[in-house]
Amino acid sequence: MLTKILDKKLGSSIFTGRQIISMLMPLIMDSFFVFGIGVLTTAMISSSSQESVAAISLVGPLYMMVYAINNAISAGGTVVVAMFKGKGETERVKEAAGQLIVGLPLCSLAACILLVLCADPLIRFLFHGMEETILVKAEHYLIGVAISAVFLSVYMSGFAVFRGLGETKKCLHLSILINVLHFVASFVFINILKLDIMGSALSLNLARLVGGMAAVLMLISKKSSIEIRPRHVFRIDWRIQKEIFRIGIPCGMEQLFMNGGAMLVQVYIAKLGTASVAANAVSNSIFSVLYAAPSAVATLAVTIVGQCIGAGEKKLARRYGRSMVWLCTVLVLLSLAIGMPCIPILLKLYQAQTETVPMIYRVLIIAAVSMPFFWGASSVLPSVMRSAGDASYASYFSLVTMWVVRVGLGYLMAIPMGLGLEGVWIAMCTEWAVKTAAFGLRFRGEKWLAHSDRMDKM
Repeated sequence: MLTKILDKKLGSSIFTGRQIISMLMPLIMDSFFVFGIGVLTTAMISSSSQESVAAISLVGPLYMMVYAINNAISAGGTVVVAMFKGKGETERVKEAAGQLIVGLPLCSLAACILLVLCADPLIRFLFHGMEETILVKAEHYLIGVAISAVFLSVYMSGFAVFRGLGETKKCLHLSILINVLHFVASFVFINILKLDIMGSALSLNLARLVGGMAAVLMLISKKSSIEIRPRHVFRIDWRIQKEIFRIGIPCGMEQLFMNGGAMLVQVYIAKLGTASVAANAVSNSIFSVLYAAPSAVATLAVTIVGQCIGAGEKKLARRYGRSMVWLCTVLVLLSLAIGMPCIPILLKLYQAQTETVPMIYRVLIIAAVSMPFFWGASSVLPSVMRSAGDASYASYFSLVTMWVVRVGLGYLMAIPMGLGLEGVWIAMCTEWAVKTAAFGLRFRGEKWLAHSDRMDKM
């Protein structure tokens, strides 16, 4: 019965329902590893001090600017790899993979150097007024995670290639390696060696270094489906690089400015006090567990729709866009049904302070009420459009809603209207609703599909 439903909803001439679910399950497991390990490591930091949690929370948006560059370029590489895979051009797939492996680490290295050199003045300029202990910890943590981003970029290159090929089991294997190593190293550095926030930074560097080495070995192995060779990496193909960056740059600019907006949100949350900063950090971490499974659908959409576009199946790409939104919404409902009752357990892991618990519950309820209606479409449809090459619209509109709704409206609700942290989260949910309406209209039209013809010229 279930197989028939899946084939009806997800089956086609390119994919069966079973194939799509087999690609989705490793991605879901990967998301839970990433977010689950994040919860546990944050809980370890919480056992050190509330100041450490606050410092990590403050640094988060700054570091995410570097991560945004990695994520955006890797997303562009995934789309290009998926399209060449859909066209059946194996050699071009190898070339695209090689271009991603050389381009992404170079960009990440430049961003890392900038952040390390500017760590102290940046932290003190943005968060002046915070306790000195928090500022010092934030500076040290920023330097540590900026260095780890270089190793992460190598890992993400391999991850993006396997994701574009639909080889999600390899993605899962890489994710298990890097996240389990991060957890074990965090336990040793934080709980045993008592290195506090620097222990977390050291564990990130170790895990990402090993993960990057493993990704490269998997790509060059003779057992690999594409078997990357040096000629694919050390010969620059400007047409492929241009296409990767054409898709990746708008996404990168979106992520860059969105994290800049998130940083401004952190600035005015900081004005609400250390308790609000800590409550927001814990709430975000718990919320990441709730959307771990649904977020995997947005990742899967890049592979599915990208291969449809590469095969010239535009009608099928549109159909799968609708199917991915449906699948994401189903997983949102399941995640809320399973995850919300587990919140008390998670709060014990975090050793949340008494004054922060009511705030955490209130903001998570606000998010849980809105998620089934708006989160799925607002998260999946941008990935669908980018998979067809329509990167600019998805990124620029997301950017506008971020700054106008989440930052602007969030500030009005949090400070002048006196709603505090709850106002920030109400604005975030409003942003989902606006994006759902706008992307839904774009998806019903034809413009998002017009960009796919560029691939035929490569």
